[in-house]
Amino acid sequence: MSMWYESWFDSPFYHQLYKDRDNVEAARFITNLVEYLNPLDTARFLDLACGKGRHCLQLYKLGLQVDGADYSENSINYASQFRNENLHFYKHDMRDALPNTYNYILNLFTSFGYFETREEHLQTLKHIHNGLEPDGIFVFDFLNLTVVKNNLVANETVLKDGVNFAINRAIVNNQITKTISFENEGGEYVFKEKVMALSATDLLGMMEQVGFTLKDSFGNYSLQKFDEQQSKRLILILKK
Repeated sequence: MSMWYESWFDSPFYHQLYKDRDNVEAARFITNLVEYLNPLDTARFLDLACGKGRHCLQLYKLGLQVDGADYSENSINYASQFRNENLHFYKHDMRDALPNTYNYILNLFTSFGYFETREEHLQTLKHIHNGLEPDGIFVFDFLNLTVVKNNLVANETVLKDGVNFAINRAIVNNQITKTISFENEGGEYVFKEKVMALSATDLLGMMEQVGFTLKDSFGNYSLQKFDEQQSKRLILILKK
């Protein structure tokens, strides 16, 4: 049985639903992050689960050497149009060992927690740890479970390009589940998104288990300090 992300991330409807993601915010986040990290000009970055490459492009525009890797072949095919000597893309399952090593690895916009078992997530983190050069840095951007639970919108309808996406959210079997239903050109579609309901404590425990040391934590893309009761994001800066 195929997993939900195998069909949904490669679907044109996925990109249609999320077409209005804030590229200005993404650019601001990357600028803030690079200023904070202060990398050497020779540093190599990997955006793991890069999607269509919007964060990679911002890193490249700041003069950095960047690779982008993603499970979705369609996303990688799209991103590859921007490839040049300092910007590369390749298809990759994050549960597999990385083919190269990097000074910085980024996993952004809740691109973790998709798998069925804790062991798969630990294996992913081990590969990220092994894919870093000595003293390398892992930047991990996830949802803040406390705020998600306290503000969960169970049902809503989103209209995008003439398609009404009916979205249902629930926490089932320790997974934050989003069911997306809609009709288009006479066809009926149902897709799901599932993310493990991992708290800050859960995630830090996993990071430490594979050998990471916490260097800093932030709660939004302006890099303000993390507050478990109020921050929408959990951004961890971890050192190998």
